[in-house]
Amino acid sequence: MHNTLIVYFSKSGRTKKIAEQISQELAASTHEILTEKKYPKTYIMTILESRKEFKNNEKPALIDAPIENFASYDRILLGFPVWFWTCPMAVVSFLEKYDFTGKEIFPFCTSGGSSCDKAAAKIRELCPTAKVHDGIKANSIDKSKISEWLKD
Repeated sequence: MHNTLIVYFSKSGRTKKIAEQISQELAASTHEILTEKKYPKTYIMTILESRKEFKNNEKPALIDAPIENFASYDRILLGFPVWFWTCPMAVVSFLEKYDFTGKEIFPFCTSGGSSCDKAAAKIRELCPTAKVHDGIKANSIDKSKISEWLKD
């Protein structure tokens, strides 16, 4: 049996909804990645802000809410919206904050069109001591899709 934690970044609430659904199915704890800065309300302004972050390699500061007993989790389900074909810089900030040695990371994303492929590659680069699985696009998810994704 795995000790699973669902960690997610959600700007609009869409990824949060999926994370909560997965949490209910697995009876797993959740942790929301929160940034000190607030992103713009409109989609186009968020695109401009996130483009600036990527271009300048700006990693937003996170609101410090440490995850209790992080070391006890062996499986991390990591959710985020796809921004510029990969995970947002807020997720990069989170990944650089914790030691993922020996953990399994299962990325899931919400997206209008992109897959999790480039994000999973980025996560592998940032967490070389973890086993990073292929990600899934989770705009909608059910118990069977979750089971297939997490199959050992």
